[in-house]
Amino acid sequence: MPGHRLRAVAVLLAVALAAGCRRDAAPAGSPAPASRLAEAARPAYRPPADGKLTKAQAEAYLAVLEKVRLDASRKPPGSVLAPGDPLNMESADVAVARARGWNIAEYLWVRERVLEAEAAGLGDRLMASHLAMLERTLAELKTRRASAPDEGSKKLLGEQIANFEAEANRTRRESRELDPENVRANLKTIEPWLARLEAAGEVLDQPLPRGAAAPRTSSPAAGR
Repeated sequence: MPGHRLRAVAVLLAVALAAGCRRDAAPAGSPAPASRLAEAARPAYRPPADGKLTKAQAEAYLAVLEKVRLDASRKPPGSVLAPGDPLNMESADVAVARARGWNIAEYLWVRERVLEAEAAGLGDRLMASHLAMLERTLAELKTRRASAPDEGSKKLLGEQIANFEAEANRTRRESRELDPENVRANLKTIEPWLARLEAAGEVLDQPLPRGAAAPRTSSPAAGR
């Protein structure tokens, strides 16, 4: 994946994994909730070999985020969003997904694929915006050079134009570098809900309750 998109993916995935993978072990002897016993009896989730999301998965993921955001909006101002499972410090989105009957390994895989696709789309938009800014600047510099009063000014403007043209050419080359096919396919899949996904995605960055233990840094996401 191109460097600019990898950086964007890293930022979004870091947010999601830090917020969503807060799982400390339950105290010894604690009874396992019925939902966890039922989940343990399910077959292990096997991500598709092509790494592509379905529309149903994207819609269900959006529904989870919007439910978490709705719950958060009903809390008093200044309060933090508590996790769904006080024993395991489970993040709120995972708790909602579990309550809706999701296989949690599948949910975590879907979440990573959506964030990956969102990051690729963001990278494309930023690249296009940067290139448009460079082209506007180049046009302005060329106009100023054409009306420059002396050779010294024209030379200085010519040097600036050369620098901006080099940057514009580099940006065009990077913009032609394609993300992996599955990332592009996933971006197309989530496109109908992209604005809502981005708006609801803020719930993945909710803090732990006051006084809670620090989250672990490892991720249980499937498909790695």
